[in-house]
Amino acid sequence: MQRLLLGFARRAVRLYYRVAHLGGDVPARGPVLLVGNHPNGLVDPVLLAGTTSRLVRFLGKAPLFEMPVLGQVMRGMDVLPVYRSQDGADTGDNARTFEAVFAALARGELVCLFPEGKSHDEPALAKLKTGAARMALGAEAKGGWTLGVVVVPVGLVYRAKPSFRSRVAVWTGAPLAVAPLRELFERDERAAVAALNQQIADGLRGVTLELERWEDLPLLELAERIRFDERAPAELRLERVQAFAQALRTLRATEPERVAELGERIAAFGERLARLDLCAADLHKLELVYAPALVARFVLRNLMLLVLGLPLAALGAVFWIVPQRVAGALPRRFATPDTLATGRILAGFVFFPLWLGGACALLAWRSEPRWSLILALGAPPLGLVALAFRDWRLAVLGEVRTFLRLVSHERLRQLLLAERAELARELEELRARL
Repeated sequence: MQRLLLGFARRAVRLYYRVAHLGGDVPARGPVLLVGNHPNGLVDPVLLAGTTSRLVRFLGKAPLFEMPVLGQVMRGMDVLPVYRSQDGADTGDNARTFEAVFAALARGELVCLFPEGKSHDEPALAKLKTGAARMALGAEAKGGWTLGVVVVPVGLVYRAKPSFRSRVAVWTGAPLAVAPLRELFERDERAAVAALNQQIADGLRGVTLELERWEDLPLLELAERIRFDERAPAELRLERVQAFAQALRTLRATEPERVAELGERIAAFGERLARLDLCAADLHKLELVYAPALVARFVLRNLMLLVLGLPLAALGAVFWIVPQRVAGALPRRFATPDTLATGRILAGFVFFPLWLGGACALLAWRSEPRWSLILALGAPPLGLVALAFRDWRLAVLGEVRTFLRLVSHERLRQLLLAERAELARELEELRARL
């Protein structure tokens, strides 16, 4: 049951986001407590579950079990309820949940929870609850310190959280062993819980971006591209942006005026890039040489894809446009920033099947049943073709606009190259000092 439901959920999330898995691997066997930051509602547990092929035992807040449909799904997936005082629940009921987690870990299972205790839209981690640490230590103690429980931190870094087809990095950190805390636990249980909770917090900070405000993210990404202009792997880029964020916090405390001045210059550089239809990820294009043969290959290849893909993509887009617009617009009326994507994905689960079912029923009523069967089998693949064609179209149009702007604004390109070199020199000086 869980594999089936999670399979549907993962496909839906991957249709909404472009997901990149970074870092290490979740242990393939043995007791594991999988913990993550929680910025995006019910999308987050689906992404954490996608880091492993193992069955996952989730924890979820008790009020979700009272919701229609969702409550049934959670019971079907054997989710364990968490009772919170802010929900008006009796927290004493959590004793049963703790015992269930202890038993699951003793059986060598994988349990997933979010130690922040809530989904939120803040740019940094919230203060962690101690539940994850108490569960890991309690299970190991009940097992005689022979289970080998590990805590695996997973960071979720969203580039533009509410936006359809935006990017999200799922960053798996190194496992944290629990057994080394045995001596401290037996001497002072509260101190051991605090120590493990701190390790979990540090582990999550190691795989997330600890920002002071969301507005810093585009500037940090641009600063990283200015300083390191090579085509680096996504994981290395994310680690660099993380280091820039840490340096920014330090410098704001010691040299706020210099940070403000440099930030204004980087922002102005970004605005000049935008005049060429470039963003941080396109910075390397300033140095491209557009040879005639290269341009010809680009044109021929993409013309062929246009001729082959446009008819099928147009059919898929026309058929699915109504449920897509409804699922995208309706959740805005009641969703918060950390639940908007969840609302849209859940709305898609409702409106897309209803639209397809209604269209098939109408076709069966007005014509031969075989046309209804053809529609039922053909419409979903056409929708995927339309989605892939959309991503391709946006990428190609971006490349064409950049080419035309760079060719017609050679002087601006040279000025930007010189400005980038100067900014890179200053950023390197700051890095060396820190």
